[in-house]
Amino acid sequence: MNFIQQKYYTDNLLNALPDGIITMLPDGKISHINLQAQTELHINTSSSKKYQEDNLYISDLLSLMQLDQDILPRILDELEKGKSKIDLMQNTCIKEKATHTLFPVSGQFFSFRINDETVEIIFYFHNTTNELTQEYILTTALRRSKIYPWFLDIDHGVFVLDPRYFEYLGIEPGPNNSLTMEEYTNMIHPDDRQALNDAFAIQFSGNVVFEKPVPFRLSRRNGQWEWFEGQSTYIGRLSGLPYRLVGICMSIQEHKNIEETLTAALNKAEESDRLKSAFLANMSHEIRTPLNAIVGFSDVLVSTLGELSEEECRGYVELIKNNSSQLLMLISDILDLAKIESNTMNFIFSKTSLNAIFENVFQEQKMNNHSNLKNIKFELHTSSQTTYIVTDPMRLKQVLGNLTNNAFKFTREGYIHLGFEVLEGKIQLYVEDTGQGISQEHIEHIFDRFYKIDSFKAGTGLGLSICKTIVNRLQGDITVRSEIGKGTRFLVDLPVNMNIHENK
Repeated sequence: MNFIQQKYYTDNLLNALPDGIITMLPDGKISHINLQAQTELHINTSSSKKYQEDNLYISDLLSLMQLDQDILPRILDELEKGKSKIDLMQNTCIKEKATHTLFPVSGQFFSFRINDETVEIIFYFHNTTNELTQEYILTTALRRSKIYPWFLDIDHGVFVLDPRYFEYLGIEPGPNNSLTMEEYTNMIHPDDRQALNDAFAIQFSGNVVFEKPVPFRLSRRNGQWEWFEGQSTYIGRLSGLPYRLVGICMSIQEHKNIEETLTAALNKAEESDRLKSAFLANMSHEIRTPLNAIVGFSDVLVSTLGELSEEECRGYVELIKNNSSQLLMLISDILDLAKIESNTMNFIFSKTSLNAIFENVFQEQKMNNHSNLKNIKFELHTSSQTTYIVTDPMRLKQVLGNLTNNAFKFTREGYIHLGFEVLEGKIQLYVEDTGQGISQEHIEHIFDRFYKIDSFKAGTGLGLSICKTIVNRLQGDITVRSEIGKGTRFLVDLPVNMNIHENK
Protein backbone atom coordinates (compact mmCIF):
# COMPACT_ATOMS: atom_id res chain seq x y z
CA MET A 1 0.00 0.00 0.00
CA ASN A 2 1.51 3.32 -1.14
CA PHE A 3 1.41 6.54 0.84
CA ILE A 4 -1.67 7.93 -0.96
CA GLN A 5 -3.63 4.74 -0.39
CA GLN A 6 -2.59 4.59 3.24
CA LYS A 7 -3.63 8.23 3.81
CA TYR A 8 -6.95 7.62 2.07
CA TYR A 9 -7.52 4.59 4.27
CA THR A 10 -6.59 6.53 7.43
CA ASP A 11 -8.82 9.50 6.55
CA ASN A 12 -11.80 7.25 5.91
CA LEU A 13 -11.19 5.37 9.14
CA LEU A 14 -11.11 8.62 11.16
CA ASN A 15 -14.25 9.89 9.40
CA ALA A 16 -16.11 6.75 10.40
CA LEU A 17 -15.53 7.40 14.12
CA PRO A 18 -18.53 8.80 16.06
CA ASP A 19 -16.38 11.32 17.98
CA GLY A 20 -14.35 14.34 16.94
CA ILE A 21 -10.68 13.84 15.96
CA ILE A 22 -8.26 16.69 15.19
CA THR A 23 -4.63 15.98 14.29
CA MET A 24 -2.11 18.82 14.38
CA LEU A 25 1.55 19.74 14.50
CA PRO A 26 3.18 20.71 17.84
CA ASP A 27 2.50 24.39 17.14
CA GLY A 28 -1.23 23.69 16.74
CA LYS A 29 -1.35 23.82 12.95
CA ILE A 30 -4.11 21.44 11.83
CA SER A 31 -3.29 18.51 9.54
CA HIS A 32 -6.67 16.74 9.58
CA ILE A 33 -10.18 17.06 11.00
CA ASN A 34 -12.59 14.14 10.73
CA LEU A 35 -16.24 14.56 9.71
CA GLN A 36 -17.65 14.45 13.27
CA ALA A 37 -15.31 17.26 14.39
CA GLN A 38 -16.28 19.30 11.34
CA THR A 39 -19.95 18.86 12.23
CA GLU A 40 -19.47 19.80 15.87
CA LEU A 41 -17.34 22.86 14.94
CA HIS A 42 -19.61 23.95 12.05
CA ILE A 43 -16.92 23.62 9.34
CA ASN A 44 -18.19 23.32 5.79
CA THR A 45 -15.26 21.41 4.17
CA SER A 46 -13.85 17.92 4.57
CA SER A 47 -10.52 18.50 2.77
CA SER A 48 -7.49 18.20 5.08
CA LYS A 49 -5.36 19.69 2.27
CA LYS A 50 -7.21 23.00 2.57
CA TYR A 51 -6.24 23.23 6.27
CA GLN A 52 -2.59 22.92 5.35
CA GLU A 53 -2.79 25.49 2.54
CA ASP A 54 -4.68 27.98 4.69
CA ASN A 55 -2.33 27.46 7.63
CA LEU A 56 -5.34 26.86 9.92
CA TYR A 57 -4.54 26.45 13.57
CA ILE A 58 -6.70 24.81 16.26
CA SER A 59 -6.91 28.12 18.13
CA ASP A 60 -8.62 29.53 14.99
CA LEU A 61 -11.41 26.96 15.42
CA LEU A 62 -12.01 26.73 19.12
CA SER A 63 -11.23 27.69 22.69
CA LEU A 64 -11.10 25.05 25.41
CA MET A 65 -12.86 26.55 28.43
CA GLN A 66 -12.33 25.50 32.05
CA LEU A 67 -13.72 27.81 34.76
CA ASP A 68 -14.05 30.67 32.23
CA GLN A 69 -10.40 30.32 31.13
CA ASP A 70 -9.05 29.02 27.83
CA ILE A 71 -6.75 26.11 28.80
CA LEU A 72 -5.82 25.16 25.20
CA PRO A 73 -2.51 27.10 25.12
CA ARG A 74 -1.39 25.51 28.40
CA ILE A 75 -2.23 22.00 27.16
CA LEU A 76 -0.32 22.45 23.92
CA ASP A 77 2.66 23.82 25.84
CA GLU A 78 2.70 20.81 28.19
CA LEU A 79 2.50 18.37 25.28
CA GLU A 80 5.33 20.09 23.44
CA LYS A 81 7.46 19.91 26.58
CA GLY A 82 7.14 16.15 26.78
CA LYS A 83 3.79 15.18 28.29
CA SER A 84 2.36 12.25 26.33
CA LYS A 85 -1.32 12.35 27.39
CA ILE A 86 -3.66 14.87 29.00
CA ASP A 87 -7.25 14.02 30.01
CA LEU A 88 -9.84 16.76 29.93
CA MET A 89 -11.21 17.55 33.35
CA GLN A 90 -14.90 17.40 34.18
CA ASN A 91 -16.94 20.48 33.20
CA THR A 92 -14.63 21.33 30.30
CA CYS A 93 -16.35 23.01 27.33
CA ILE A 94 -15.46 23.78 23.72
CA LYS A 95 -16.31 27.25 22.49
CA GLU A 96 -16.27 26.97 18.71
CA LYS A 97 -15.53 30.21 16.85
CA ALA A 98 -17.72 29.77 13.79
CA THR A 99 -21.00 30.41 15.61
CA HIS A 100 -19.65 31.01 19.14
CA THR A 101 -21.50 27.92 20.40
CA LEU A 102 -20.44 26.45 23.75
CA PHE A 103 -20.86 22.74 24.50
CA PRO A 104 -19.47 20.35 27.18
CA VAL A 105 -16.94 17.71 26.16
CA SER A 106 -14.91 14.81 27.43
CA GLY A 107 -11.73 13.69 25.71
CA GLN A 108 -7.93 13.47 25.62
CA PHE A 109 -4.82 14.91 23.95
CA PHE A 110 -2.09 12.50 22.77
CA SER A 111 1.39 13.40 21.55
CA PHE A 112 3.54 11.26 19.26
CA ARG A 113 7.26 11.70 19.83
CA ILE A 114 10.34 10.71 17.85
CA ASN A 115 13.73 11.04 19.52
CA ASP A 116 12.07 12.85 22.49
CA GLU A 117 10.55 15.40 20.16
CA THR A 118 6.83 15.88 19.61
CA VAL A 119 5.97 15.42 15.94
CA GLU A 120 2.17 15.20 16.04
CA ILE A 121 -0.71 15.80 18.45
CA ILE A 122 -4.13 14.12 18.34
CA PHE A 123 -7.10 15.71 20.05
CA TYR A 124 -9.99 13.34 20.65
CA PHE A 125 -13.27 14.80 22.02
CA HIS A 126 -16.87 13.76 22.60
CA ASN A 127 -19.80 16.18 22.86
CA THR A 128 -21.50 15.21 26.15
CA THR A 129 -24.55 17.50 25.83
CA ASN A 130 -26.96 14.64 25.20
CA GLU A 131 -25.54 12.49 27.99
CA LEU A 132 -25.64 15.35 30.53
CA THR A 133 -29.18 16.24 29.48
CA GLN A 134 -30.34 12.65 29.80
CA GLU A 135 -28.50 12.27 33.10
CA TYR A 136 -30.15 15.41 34.49
CA ILE A 137 -33.62 14.32 33.32
CA LEU A 138 -33.10 10.83 34.71
CA THR A 139 -31.72 12.09 38.02
CA THR A 140 -34.59 14.57 38.41
CA ALA A 141 -37.17 11.90 37.61
CA LEU A 142 -35.58 9.39 39.98
CA ARG A 143 -35.28 11.94 42.77
CA ARG A 144 -38.91 12.99 42.51
CA SER A 145 -40.16 9.42 42.35
CA LYS A 146 -37.72 7.95 44.91
CA ILE A 147 -36.43 5.36 42.43
CA TYR A 148 -32.92 4.01 43.02
CA PRO A 149 -31.08 1.97 40.34
CA TRP A 150 -28.67 -0.82 41.28
CA PHE A 151 -26.73 -3.73 39.82
CA LEU A 152 -25.37 -6.91 41.33
CA ASP A 153 -21.63 -7.50 40.96
CA ILE A 154 -21.82 -11.30 40.80
CA ASP A 155 -18.05 -11.85 40.92
CA HIS A 156 -17.69 -9.97 44.23
CA GLY A 157 -21.17 -10.72 45.60
CA VAL A 158 -22.09 -7.08 46.28
CA PHE A 159 -24.91 -4.74 45.33
CA VAL A 160 -23.77 -1.45 43.83
CA LEU A 161 -26.48 1.13 44.47
CA ASP A 162 -27.35 4.73 43.70
CA PRO A 163 -25.57 6.95 46.30
CA ARG A 164 -28.91 8.65 47.01
CA TYR A 165 -30.21 5.32 48.34
CA PHE A 166 -27.79 5.35 51.27
CA GLU A 167 -28.55 8.99 52.00
CA TYR A 168 -32.29 8.30 51.94
CA LEU A 169 -32.06 5.34 54.30
CA GLY A 170 -29.54 7.07 56.54
CA ILE A 171 -26.97 4.25 56.32
CA GLU A 172 -23.25 4.20 55.56
CA PRO A 173 -22.28 2.90 52.09
CA GLY A 174 -19.58 0.33 51.52
CA PRO A 175 -16.72 0.82 49.05
CA ASN A 176 -17.96 2.32 45.76
CA ASN A 177 -21.51 2.64 47.14
CA SER A 178 -21.90 -1.07 47.70
CA LEU A 179 -23.55 -3.45 50.16
CA THR A 180 -22.80 -7.13 50.50
CA MET A 181 -25.69 -9.51 49.87
CA GLU A 182 -25.65 -10.47 53.54
CA GLU A 183 -25.82 -6.83 54.66
CA TYR A 184 -28.72 -6.13 52.34
CA THR A 185 -30.61 -9.29 53.34
CA ASN A 186 -30.31 -8.34 57.03
CA MET A 187 -32.03 -5.02 56.28
CA ILE A 188 -35.08 -6.77 54.77
CA HIS A 189 -38.06 -7.67 56.96
CA PRO A 190 -37.92 -11.43 57.80
CA ASP A 191 -41.43 -11.98 56.38
CA ASP A 192 -40.40 -10.53 52.99
CA ARG A 193 -37.04 -12.23 52.42
CA GLN A 194 -38.39 -15.41 50.82
CA ALA A 195 -40.24 -13.52 48.05
CA LEU A 196 -37.03 -11.65 47.11
CA ASN A 197 -34.93 -14.82 47.27
CA ASP A 198 -37.37 -16.57 44.92
CA ALA A 199 -37.22 -13.67 42.44
CA PHE A 200 -33.39 -13.65 42.48
CA ALA A 201 -33.29 -17.44 42.04
CA ILE A 202 -35.32 -17.14 38.85
CA GLN A 203 -33.04 -14.36 37.55
CA PHE A 204 -29.89 -16.33 38.41
CA SER A 205 -31.15 -19.30 36.41
CA GLY A 206 -30.88 -17.23 33.22
CA ASN A 207 -33.86 -19.07 31.72
CA VAL A 208 -36.70 -16.70 32.54
CA VAL A 209 -36.73 -12.91 32.93
CA PHE A 210 -38.63 -12.15 36.17
CA GLU A 211 -39.98 -8.65 35.67
CA LYS A 212 -42.85 -8.71 38.19
CA PRO A 213 -42.36 -6.07 40.93
CA VAL A 214 -41.71 -7.51 44.39
CA PRO A 215 -42.86 -5.47 47.42
CA PHE A 216 -40.82 -5.70 50.62
CA ARG A 217 -40.07 -3.79 53.81
CA LEU A 218 -36.65 -2.37 54.52
CA SER A 219 -35.23 -1.17 57.82
CA ARG A 220 -34.09 2.46 57.93
CA ARG A 221 -31.29 3.61 60.20
CA ASN A 222 -33.84 4.77 62.83
CA GLY A 223 -35.31 1.26 62.98
CA GLN A 224 -38.53 2.08 61.16
CA TRP A 225 -39.79 -0.21 58.40
CA GLU A 226 -40.48 1.34 55.01
CA TRP A 227 -42.18 -0.30 52.05
CA PHE A 228 -40.19 -0.60 48.81
CA GLU A 229 -40.79 -2.31 45.50
CA GLY A 230 -37.97 -4.04 43.62
CA GLN A 231 -37.75 -4.99 39.98
CA SER A 232 -34.81 -6.55 38.13
CA THR A 233 -33.67 -8.30 34.97
CA TYR A 234 -30.46 -9.92 33.73
CA ILE A 235 -28.14 -8.74 30.98
CA GLY A 236 -26.61 -11.39 28.72
CA ARG A 237 -25.36 -14.84 29.59
CA LEU A 238 -21.92 -16.39 29.88
CA SER A 239 -21.62 -20.16 30.27
CA GLY A 240 -25.40 -20.35 30.64
CA LEU A 241 -25.56 -17.87 33.52
CA PRO A 242 -26.34 -14.14 33.61
CA TYR A 243 -23.22 -12.03 33.87
CA ARG A 244 -25.02 -9.07 35.42
CA LEU A 245 -28.30 -8.42 37.25
CA VAL A 246 -29.64 -4.87 37.12
CA GLY A 247 -32.74 -3.35 38.62
CA ILE A 248 -34.47 -0.53 40.44
CA CYS A 249 -35.71 -0.13 43.99
CA MET A 250 -38.58 2.31 44.58
CA SER A 251 -40.08 3.56 47.84
CA ILE A 252 -43.83 2.89 47.85
CA GLN A 253 -44.46 3.98 51.45
CA GLU A 254 -46.55 6.96 50.34
CA HIS A 255 -48.70 4.66 48.22
CA LYS A 256 -49.07 2.29 51.20
CA ASN A 257 -50.09 5.21 53.43
CA ILE A 258 -52.69 6.31 50.88
CA GLU A 259 -53.87 2.72 50.53
CA GLU A 260 -54.27 2.37 54.30
CA THR A 261 -56.08 5.73 54.50
CA LEU A 262 -58.45 4.74 51.69
CA THR A 263 -59.05 1.33 53.28
CA ALA A 264 -59.77 2.96 56.63
CA ALA A 265 -62.09 5.45 54.93
CA LEU A 266 -63.86 2.62 53.08
CA ASN A 267 -64.28 0.63 56.30
CA LYS A 268 -65.54 3.74 58.07
CA ALA A 269 -68.00 4.44 55.26
CA GLU A 270 -69.25 0.86 55.31
CA GLU A 271 -69.57 0.98 59.09
CA SER A 272 -71.35 4.33 58.84
CA ASP A 273 -73.80 2.88 56.30
CA ARG A 274 -74.40 -0.10 58.56
CA LEU A 275 -74.94 2.12 61.58
CA LYS A 276 -77.23 4.45 59.66
CA SER A 277 -79.33 1.50 58.52
CA ALA A 278 -79.53 0.30 62.10
CA PHE A 279 -80.26 3.86 63.18
CA LEU A 280 -83.17 4.21 60.75
CA ALA A 281 -84.61 0.88 61.83
CA ASN A 282 -84.21 1.85 65.48
CA MET A 283 -85.50 5.37 64.87
CA SER A 284 -88.77 4.14 63.40
CA HIS A 285 -89.32 2.20 66.61
CA GLU A 286 -88.13 5.06 68.86
CA ILE A 287 -90.44 7.61 67.22
CA ARG A 288 -93.40 5.26 66.92
CA THR A 289 -93.30 4.28 70.60
CA PRO A 290 -93.89 7.74 72.17
CA LEU A 291 -96.12 8.77 69.26
CA ASN A 292 -98.38 5.73 69.76
CA ALA A 293 -98.55 6.53 73.48
CA ILE A 294 -99.44 10.18 72.81
CA VAL A 295 -102.15 9.28 70.25
CA GLY A 296 -103.47 6.35 72.28
CA PHE A 297 -103.83 8.10 75.62
CA SER A 298 -105.21 11.23 73.90
CA ASP A 299 -107.93 9.04 72.34
CA VAL A 300 -108.63 7.47 75.73
CA LEU A 301 -109.03 10.91 77.33
CA VAL A 302 -111.37 12.11 74.57
CA SER A 303 -113.47 8.95 74.42
CA THR A 304 -113.85 8.62 78.21
CA LEU A 305 -114.27 12.32 78.97
CA GLY A 306 -116.44 12.65 82.10
CA GLU A 307 -116.05 8.97 83.01
CA LEU A 308 -112.50 9.14 84.46
CA SER A 309 -111.58 10.36 87.90
CA GLU A 310 -109.34 13.38 88.32
CA GLU A 311 -106.46 11.13 89.41
CA GLU A 312 -106.88 8.92 86.33
CA CYS A 313 -106.97 11.95 84.05
CA ARG A 314 -103.83 13.33 85.68
CA GLY A 315 -102.08 9.99 85.13
CA TYR A 316 -102.96 9.93 81.44
CA VAL A 317 -101.87 13.55 81.01
CA GLU A 318 -98.58 12.74 82.73
CA LEU A 319 -97.99 9.83 80.35
CA ILE A 320 -98.78 12.05 77.35
CA LYS A 321 -96.41 14.72 78.69
CA ASN A 322 -93.54 12.28 79.28
CA ASN A 323 -93.88 10.73 75.85
CA SER A 324 -94.10 14.18 74.25
CA SER A 325 -90.84 15.15 75.97
CA GLN A 326 -89.22 11.94 74.75
CA LEU A 327 -90.42 12.58 71.19
CA LEU A 328 -89.20 16.18 71.37
CA MET A 329 -85.74 14.98 72.47
CA LEU A 330 -85.63 12.49 69.59
CA ILE A 331 -86.50 15.19 67.04
CA SER A 332 -83.98 17.57 68.63
CA ASP A 333 -81.19 14.98 68.32
CA ILE A 334 -82.05 14.34 64.68
CA LEU A 335 -82.02 18.07 63.90
CA ASP A 336 -78.70 18.52 65.71
CA LEU A 337 -77.23 15.62 63.72
CA ALA A 338 -78.39 17.28 60.48
CA LYS A 339 -76.69 20.53 61.53
CA ILE A 340 -73.47 18.68 62.38
CA GLU A 341 -73.50 16.81 59.05
CA SER A 342 -74.01 20.07 57.11
CA ASN A 343 -71.61 22.03 59.37
CA THR A 344 -74.30 24.62 60.13
CA MET A 345 -74.45 24.25 63.91
CA ASN A 346 -74.08 27.85 65.11
CA PHE A 347 -72.14 28.88 68.22
CA ILE A 348 -72.58 32.25 69.93
CA PHE A 349 -69.83 32.93 72.48
CA SER A 350 -70.29 35.31 75.36
CA LYS A 351 -69.04 35.88 78.89
CA THR A 352 -71.41 34.10 81.24
CA SER A 353 -71.47 32.70 84.76
CA LEU A 354 -70.63 29.01 84.92
CA ASN A 355 -72.35 28.82 88.31
CA ALA A 356 -75.59 30.14 86.73
CA ILE A 357 -75.42 27.58 83.91
CA PHE A 358 -75.06 24.72 86.38
CA GLU A 359 -77.84 26.04 88.61
CA ASN A 360 -80.12 26.26 85.56
CA VAL A 361 -79.38 22.69 84.48
CA PHE A 362 -79.78 21.41 88.05
CA GLN A 363 -83.22 22.99 88.51
CA GLU A 364 -84.43 21.84 85.08
CA GLN A 365 -83.39 18.25 85.81
CA LYS A 366 -85.20 18.33 89.18
CA MET A 367 -88.34 19.60 87.46
CA ASN A 368 -88.18 16.83 84.84
CA ASN A 369 -89.68 14.51 87.46
CA HIS A 370 -87.41 11.59 86.66
CA SER A 371 -89.21 8.44 87.82
CA ASN A 372 -86.19 7.33 89.83
CA LEU A 373 -85.43 10.72 91.42
CA LYS A 374 -86.86 9.64 94.81
CA ASN A 375 -84.24 6.85 95.06
CA ILE A 376 -81.31 9.06 94.04
CA LYS A 377 -79.49 11.83 95.88
CA PHE A 378 -79.15 14.47 93.17
CA GLU A 379 -76.59 17.15 94.18
CA LEU A 380 -75.00 20.24 92.67
CA HIS A 381 -71.29 20.86 93.40
CA THR A 382 -69.87 24.19 92.21
CA SER A 383 -66.99 26.54 93.07
CA SER A 384 -67.22 28.84 96.09
CA GLN A 385 -66.51 31.77 93.80
CA THR A 386 -68.43 32.89 90.77
CA THR A 387 -66.63 31.58 87.72
CA TYR A 388 -67.14 33.44 84.48
CA ILE A 389 -66.45 31.65 81.24
CA VAL A 390 -66.42 32.72 77.60
CA THR A 391 -68.59 30.06 75.95
CA ASP A 392 -71.88 29.35 74.23
CA PRO A 393 -74.18 28.95 77.26
CA MET A 394 -76.99 27.26 75.29
CA ARG A 395 -74.66 24.61 73.83
CA LEU A 396 -72.91 24.03 77.15
CA LYS A 397 -76.31 23.55 78.84
CA GLN A 398 -77.19 21.06 76.10
CA VAL A 399 -74.05 19.02 76.90
CA LEU A 400 -74.69 19.05 80.67
CA GLY A 401 -78.39 18.22 80.13
CA ASN A 402 -77.53 15.24 77.89
CA LEU A 403 -74.97 13.90 80.36
CA THR A 404 -77.35 14.29 83.31
CA ASN A 405 -80.23 12.63 81.42
CA ASN A 406 -77.86 9.80 80.63
CA ALA A 407 -76.98 9.44 84.31
CA PHE A 408 -80.66 9.23 85.33
CA LYS A 409 -81.31 6.71 82.55
CA PHE A 410 -78.76 4.21 83.89
CA THR A 411 -78.92 4.91 87.65
CA ARG A 412 -81.58 3.24 89.83
CA GLU A 413 -80.28 4.31 93.24
CA GLY A 414 -77.36 6.04 94.95
CA TYR A 415 -76.39 9.53 93.80
CA ILE A 416 -75.82 11.74 90.79
CA HIS A 417 -73.42 14.67 91.20
CA LEU A 418 -73.37 17.61 88.79
CA GLY A 419 -70.52 20.09 89.23
CA PHE A 420 -67.24 21.66 88.23
CA GLU A 421 -63.78 22.32 89.68
CA VAL A 422 -61.28 25.07 88.96
CA LEU A 423 -57.97 23.26 88.40
CA GLU A 424 -54.53 24.43 87.35
CA GLY A 425 -54.58 25.18 83.65
CA LYS A 426 -58.22 24.19 83.08
CA ILE A 427 -61.78 24.05 84.39
CA GLN A 428 -63.23 20.55 84.74
CA LEU A 429 -66.98 19.91 84.51
CA TYR A 430 -68.33 16.54 85.60
CA VAL A 431 -71.45 14.41 85.88
CA GLU A 432 -70.92 11.46 88.21
CA ASP A 433 -73.33 8.64 89.08
CA THR A 434 -73.54 5.30 90.89
CA GLY A 435 -75.33 3.59 88.02
CA GLN A 436 -74.73 0.29 86.27
CA GLY A 437 -71.41 1.43 84.74
CA ILE A 438 -69.98 0.94 81.27
CA SER A 439 -67.76 -1.93 80.09
CA GLN A 440 -64.44 -1.24 78.37
CA GLU A 441 -65.89 -2.61 75.14
CA HIS A 442 -68.62 0.05 75.17
CA ILE A 443 -66.34 2.88 76.36
CA GLU A 444 -64.27 2.53 73.17
CA HIS A 445 -67.37 3.39 71.11
CA ILE A 446 -69.35 5.49 73.57
CA PHE A 447 -68.99 8.70 71.52
CA ASP A 448 -69.70 7.04 68.15
CA ARG A 449 -72.82 8.11 66.31
CA PHE A 450 -75.89 5.86 66.55
CA TYR A 451 -74.17 3.78 69.25
CA LYS A 452 -76.36 2.56 72.13
CA ILE A 453 -75.11 0.70 75.20
CA ASP A 454 -78.53 -0.80 75.85
CA SER A 455 -80.90 -1.16 72.91
CA PHE A 456 -83.84 -1.51 75.33
CA LYS A 457 -83.26 1.99 76.73
CA ALA A 458 -84.95 4.95 75.06
CA GLY A 459 -82.77 7.21 72.95
CA THR A 460 -81.19 7.60 69.52
CA GLY A 461 -77.58 6.83 70.32
CA LEU A 462 -76.72 10.35 69.21
CA GLY A 463 -76.59 12.29 72.47
CA LEU A 464 -72.98 11.56 73.47
CA SER A 465 -71.72 11.97 69.89
CA ILE A 466 -73.39 15.39 69.74
CA CYS A 467 -71.88 16.25 73.13
CA LYS A 468 -68.39 15.44 71.83
CA THR A 469 -68.86 17.62 68.74
CA ILE A 470 -70.06 20.55 70.84
CA VAL A 471 -67.23 20.22 73.39
CA ASN A 472 -64.64 20.16 70.61
CA ARG A 473 -66.11 23.37 69.19
CA LEU A 474 -65.86 24.88 72.69
CA GLN A 475 -62.10 24.10 72.54
CA GLY A 476 -62.49 21.42 75.20
CA ASP A 477 -62.19 17.68 75.62
CA ILE A 478 -64.67 15.09 76.92
CA THR A 479 -63.69 11.76 78.48
CA VAL A 480 -65.37 9.04 80.53
CA ARG A 481 -64.30 6.82 83.44
CA SER A 482 -66.45 3.88 84.47
CA GLU A 483 -66.56 0.57 86.25
CA ILE A 484 -69.27 -2.05 85.90
CA GLY A 485 -71.61 -2.01 88.90
CA LYS A 486 -69.97 1.04 90.50
CA GLY A 487 -70.94 3.96 88.28
CA THR A 488 -69.68 6.40 85.67
CA ARG A 489 -68.00 9.81 85.64
CA PHE A 490 -68.07 12.01 82.52
CA LEU A 491 -65.45 14.78 82.46
CA VAL A 492 -65.40 17.90 80.29
CA ASP A 493 -62.14 19.89 80.34
CA LEU A 494 -62.27 23.50 79.14
CA PRO A 495 -59.09 25.58 78.63
CA VAL A 496 -58.31 28.07 81.38
CA ASN A 497 -57.49 30.85 78.92
CA MET A 498 -61.17 31.03 78.06
CA ASN A 499 -62.14 31.80 81.64
CA ILE A 500 -62.27 34.87 83.95
CA HIS A 501 -62.80 34.67 87.73
CA GLU A 502 -64.40 37.22 90.04
CA ASN A 503 -64.99 36.91 93.79
CA LYS A 504 -68.54 37.07 95.06
